[in-house]
Amino acid sequence: MVKKINLVVYYKIMNKKLKQCLGIDVSKSNLSICLGVLNSNLEKEFIGHSDVNNDLSGFKVMVSWIRKAVDNNVELVVLMEATGVYHQGVCQYLYNQGYKVSVMQSGRVKRYAQSLDQRSKTDALDSRMLSMLGLE
Repeated sequence: MVKKINLVVYYKIMNKKLKQCLGIDVSKSNLSICLGVLNSNLEKEFIGHSDVNNDLSGFKVMVSWIRKAVDNNVELVVLMEATGVYHQGVCQYLYNQGYKVSVMQSGRVKRYAQSLDQRSKTDALDSRMLSMLGLE
């Protein structure tokens, strides 16, 4: 006898989130953010957000968006590129909020982008690429 499967339950099981990574492209005045999710089908999904200011008010807007966008049952890793001193404020703020934050050397990030053959360079593409790197 063949057992019938509830398709909604099956879909939830097969599309379980395995990993989440928030990529942040940091500049002097703005932060470009993109949330990447890896599901059990090994498919990557990306959710972008408009840029926020690289100051306390922007950090609060970003954390508010993160709380709405992420699945709290799956660990979130935040990944950003070292950019002189501009990344330090957001890095410290997110760490103090309890997030796991990783800062990568710019040379390593550049080589990863080259491996993807990414020729265009915009803040939105860079934040997406950083979230993709965090999902690897």
